Amino acid sequence: MEDSTVWSRDPHTETKHRILEDYLKAWFPIMARVSQKVIYIDGFAGPGVYTKGEFGSPIIALNCLINHSQDLCNQTKTEFIFLFIESDEMRAGILKEVIATVFPKTPNNVKIYVKHANFEREMEGILDELEKNQANLAPTFAFIDPFGYSGLPLHLIKRILAYPQCEVFINFAYNSINRFLDMVDTRQDLLDNLFGTTEWQQIRDIEDPDEKNSKLTTLYMQRLQTSSKFVTSFEMLNSTNNIAYYLYFGTNHIRGFEQMKQAMWKVDPRGSYRFSDTTDAGTKYLLSFGGDTRLHDQAEAIFSQFKGRTASDSQIKYFCMAHPVFPTLWKGSLKILEDEGKLTVTTPRKRKGTFPNGCVICFNAN
Repeated sequence: MEDSTVWSRDPHTETKHRILEDYLKAWFPIMARVSQKVIYIDGFAGPGVYTKGEFGSPIIALNCLINHSQDLCNQTKTEFIFLFIESDEMRAGILKEVIATVFPKTPNNVKIYVKHANFEREMEGILDELEKNQANLAPTFAFIDPFGYSGLPLHLIKRILAYPQCEVFINFAYNSINRFLDMVDTRQDLLDNLFGTTEWQQIRDIEDPDEKNSKLTTLYMQRLQTSSKFVTSFEMLNSTNNIAYYLYFGTNHIRGFEQMKQAMWKVDPRGSYRFSDTTDAGTKYLLSFGGDTRLHDQAEAIFSQFKGRTASDSQIKYFCMAHPVFPTLWKGSLKILEDEGKLTVTTPRKRKGTFPNGCVICFNAN
């Protein structure tokens, strides 16, 4: 196997796959309960294996379903479709071999397709056919993980997200984009398509790297938000501790947004939503939540939003999902506010400091 066909796995790639795996383990059973067909698309699938034998995203995704603890393939009548698209013929061939070796026999309701094709053209063709037949796209999770930034124009992402139960998980290759911002003659069309606008041209001459980073990533998030109610990102740093890329997740369902936030939080419970090959590889972070200032910051944000009002737990949770620090610990911020005497729970509960589903909370005016 040539290096250009199969390569080594970086620590940040392992972390990316941990986020993907954790999310899919939650996504498959949720979708299986509401739909008779579920689709997983890997737009830049690769060979499915790394040089030391670690599995790539296609095998991870299949394993999440086929070996799920809930035995989804036998316990549901849902048809699960996996479409792995790979533009390199050798990689596509290796992927087919790896799948056949790891999963010599697959359940009857699992359909696997490996396509040697260009992701953009293949996906455009699928969507064109759906529109031609006025058909809907089944609930779909599209993992779009290219080496660079060509082949994922925003108009294509918007077409996917136009279907109500479809989600995207995108590798935004910040390092490559930043390097080529000034190569207007050869890269302008690619960047125009990536952002779906020419606004990026106003950012390329910014000299301060932090300001440029902030404006570029904010622009991309804003562009995704034109088609997706909920968008979040995760920063990946390479072995030199420089930004390699961002992972962007877009969905129109708060439950999916919450699950992805939880998956990201598991690999970085500090609440910073970032990973560095240099400082974080092999490190497990332990937090003492009671003394963490960010929970207090979140408590202040909640109180500022709801003071003088009565709100349900779901309304507060929805607010925190859009402005999260610790997505699974928003109740910790409510406990802080209750301890400070800034709220009262008006529905029955077993003990103070708990906020059961359906509870109603009254916030003080000051």
